[in-house]
Amino acid sequence: MEGLRILVTDFDLQQREHRGIAVYSKGLLRALKASGAETWLLTDFEPPMRDPGLRDLPKPARELIFAARVLEALMIGPSGLRSRWAEVKLTRKGGPLGRLMRYWNQLRELPARLRLRRRYAIDQLRRIRLHDLEDSPYLRQERLSYLEDVDGIVCARYLYLNASRLALGRRPTPVRMDLGKQFDGLVTTAPINVCTADGQRLVQTVHDLIPLEYVPHLDHVVLFARRVAGTLPARKLFVSQSSRRKFEQVYPRKGDRGGAVIVQPPSLQMPQGRARTLLNQDVLRPSRRAKARHGELRPFRYLLFNSSVEPRKNLLFVIKAYRLSGLAEAGVRLCVTGQLQKDAYSKAVGEQADESVLLTSYIDESTKANLFLHAMAVLSPSLVEGFGIPVLDGACVGAPVIASPSDSHAEIKKLQDFEQLVWLCPTTNPMDWAVAMRDLANAELLRIQDVDGERQRRLARYDHCEAAVFEQFRRTVCDQILSAETD
Repeated sequence: MEGLRILVTDFDLQQREHRGIAVYSKGLLRALKASGAETWLLTDFEPPMRDPGLRDLPKPARELIFAARVLEALMIGPSGLRSRWAEVKLTRKGGPLGRLMRYWNQLRELPARLRLRRRYAIDQLRRIRLHDLEDSPYLRQERLSYLEDVDGIVCARYLYLNASRLALGRRPTPVRMDLGKQFDGLVTTAPINVCTADGQRLVQTVHDLIPLEYVPHLDHVVLFARRVAGTLPARKLFVSQSSRRKFEQVYPRKGDRGGAVIVQPPSLQMPQGRARTLLNQDVLRPSRRAKARHGELRPFRYLLFNSSVEPRKNLLFVIKAYRLSGLAEAGVRLCVTGQLQKDAYSKAVGEQADESVLLTSYIDESTKANLFLHAMAVLSPSLVEGFGIPVLDGACVGAPVIASPSDSHAEIKKLQDFEQLVWLCPTTNPMDWAVAMRDLANAELLRIQDVDGERQRRLARYDHCEAAVFEQFRRTVCDQILSAETD
């Protein structure tokens, strides 16, 4: 991989919460960087530069402003972003003139949005070299910490929109990315309706087929199905044997270039060096808001649910099982880190969660790592999963895990020594989970007598497991990228 210049898509990194696929994307960027590749991020963010008087500024000033707007877009995600771009700074306070200017800019954007673009030539796209922005305030924020593994950004305006529109056509065709001589390959972090020119490397990632097998999923089912079908001509990275098996059952093998199954690295960012001394505390405080509402968490005296709040993740089932277990009366709490949504399911979660259930809402990466490090056990009752990051994170840190018996969870259980840590429990009866929670909690209360000793054991274990999994992941990714050249 040394000397190769690889382009990696960023669609999932644009999302408000970095879970699942975003975690995978960060691991992929890190693996490519560790392998000596020059790694660039492919984004569809390309903010307008139509501010009055902007053209009169020197070119370096305009380029700095453009880079700042792209990084801001990655910081806040697509929600509300385009309206922010449309605003003219001189009319930020609003009023009739401000509204008029916003409408005018939105109208000017329509032709570009409506124009169906079928091909992107890399030498015609705007690029940002991050080493020219070493003192940028954006590069010192946690959300964009993954950019330390990125050398630059390529802006392909409306790339994902055009790819989706072409996928939904009567005769689906992919968007063509012509990498020219500037890049040696394109890697997608999720299925995208895209192709490269003949002889150019293309590797696509397939995480799952959940929108096809679970109706409440929010993805547009036909669009998703065609996006996955579009990966057939490319080399593929499957995040589990289960995902690969389902893919091969649903899609014909004709024209399929195959791929490999990978085990992605765990996602926890444990403190290093002297920062570990800050962990020697008696009480965990995930956030001031959480403390104000529901009190504090004690180390190794809580069960952890770390997933998005949606029906597929089965949180209501866990809350019911937790109540049946009687652990609340024993001082063992349930900590839920998912962000509640504005829907009926989240409303039901809020109604069912009493004082013993800690709803932290959104948490940062350091808090998440701290919660895993001190959890009595990790719970993952998902009805269906492509992989199962919380299960891997819990097992790597050495916390017992109670998980649903999905195929992907069973695969994780077979890794390393995880057989001793991962309990697969059916989700058809909450009483089964209640018994498992109570038995595991009683065992952990007896085992963990030295809090600091258990903490140090988990830190050392995580360092070892993370390094082993990451190295295997790195090698598999590199093998697939290099083999894509021969297809």
